[in-house]
Amino acid sequence: MIAILADLHAFAQTLPLASWTPLLIDHGGPLDSDTRLEALRGWASIIAVPFGDDDPPLVGDPHSAQGFNVQPGRGCETATFGFMRRHDAAGAPVDWYWQCSCKTQYASTVSDAHLIACHTALVQLLDHAITLGIEVDVYDETHYWESRDSRRLIAEVHAMNRLVARVAGQLSDAMGEAQQVRAPIFEHPRFERLEMGEDDAGAP
Repeated sequence: MIAILADLHAFAQTLPLASWTPLLIDHGGPLDSDTRLEALRGWASIIAVPFGDDDPPLVGDPHSAQGFNVQPGRGCETATFGFMRRHDAAGAPVDWYWQCSCKTQYASTVSDAHLIACHTALVQLLDHAITLGIEVDVYDETHYWESRDSRRLIAEVHAMNRLVARVAGQLSDAMGEAQQVRAPIFEHPRFERLEMGEDDAGAP
């Protein structure tokens, strides 16, 4: 499993990602001084609980977690790629597992081109994981994963931005100047148009 992760980590470094961490593996010594491995295990402890559709229920072991983080680019959340061992109720090892989410929507506050670059880099990394024999299950709200259509990616994100801008604007108006509302959508250069229900190009 370490060899597969090392290959995936090496491939990540060939993509137009903003940054990535070293491969975080417990070598039996003290945890990284910057606590990145400890943070990885902290996330693993959240996703270690059994899922309702597991039959029999499988429990993850956060201490077996290993992996790396990538930062796709400005406006994006950090994505974590890794594995931890899962066991059955009797404690027998069953498989290696991981789960992560990463919002790229606010890469659009920089530009559509930046959004495409960030989102598609993550998709390329997942595509490579499949070639390594990793079973990958993706839920992509933009539908880019299944369509591979950059125009649909942009259209879906524009629709999300309009919805969020409308809600954020209404909340900000309701709260007044006494309490400032903070949200990434306010950083969009065309926030006012989005709030009015127009798309990013200004068309209704």
